[in-house]
Amino acid sequence: MVKTGIPFMLNDRTGSLSGSEFVDLYDRIYLRVCCTHRDSNGASEYGMYNMLARHHEIPVATFQYGAGGALGNITFISSEGSMRTQAMAAFLVEVGGPRHRKFTASDGREYSWSWRTSTQEDLEWSCVNANGHTVAWYAVSSGHMFGVEEPYPHLAIDFLATLMIMRHIAARNT
Repeated sequence: MVKTGIPFMLNDRTGSLSGSEFVDLYDRIYLRVCCTHRDSNGASEYGMYNMLARHHEIPVATFQYGAGGALGNITFISSEGSMRTQAMAAFLVEVGGPRHRKFTASDGREYSWSWRTSTQEDLEWSCVNANGHTVAWYAVSSGHMFGVEEPYPHLAIDFLATLMIMRHIAARNT
């Protein structure tokens, strides 16, 4: 991959938690999140798909929410087909409130999402690494943009998956 010094900026086409497409402005990443199952009690399952992958019909992650939208499990699926499932509450650990949580990404390093704590006013969500450097973000004032800093595109799936859960938590005040 050629380094351009430009962050990966993915337009969230709907801004909705019920499903959207996240397309990089330079066509470097294209991720899709959609509901794959919904029960009458509010339990649901979502899939995240890498639309630029050879087998884009196979999810790279799934989200399972319990009745009433309760946190359930997240499963990451590798390109080889191996799966890693974890309870969302154990994967995204609360640190200082429900809208500030940390997680260990697939690179083995710790990152944390927080809501409206960035010095940049237009960022709704900010994800930082252990050194406090912003690695990903979500802004609503500029048309629902999800950003991943250039050194981290290999973690875009981890960042988007955790962002979707964080937004789910915030929407339900849990």
